[in-house]
Amino acid sequence: MRYSISFKYRFEVMIPLADNEGNRFSMEKIIQVRNNLTEEFGGCRSQPLAPFEGTWVDGNKVYLDELMLFIVDAPRTDASIEWFLKYKEYLKQEFRQIEIYLAISEIMWL
Repeated sequence: MRYSISFKYRFEVMIPLADNEGNRFSMEKIIQVRNNLTEEFGGCRSQPLAPFEGTWVDGNKVYLDELMLFIVDAPRTDASIEWFLKYKEYLKQEFRQIEIYLAISEIMWL
């Protein structure tokens, strides 16, 4: 039996549902992230009904975030990494964040 195997990068991006003062972002703003990822990479997955919680510290302040996870399996190329690094900077400004969680792992598709 022959297998069709391809190697990809998996990008995980956590988008906050509210700014650092607790003001919730519109669902349209969140949906735009999904649309951007789908347009660039042909699809993405998200977990909209079970938000993740994240805590982090900046200086003496502790933040608690509700986050939506977006996952994209993309070509294993430098161009994919470069696109996500630029997009992360855009997201930091768009969502008024000090940092945006972005993780990359290597995966094997069967």
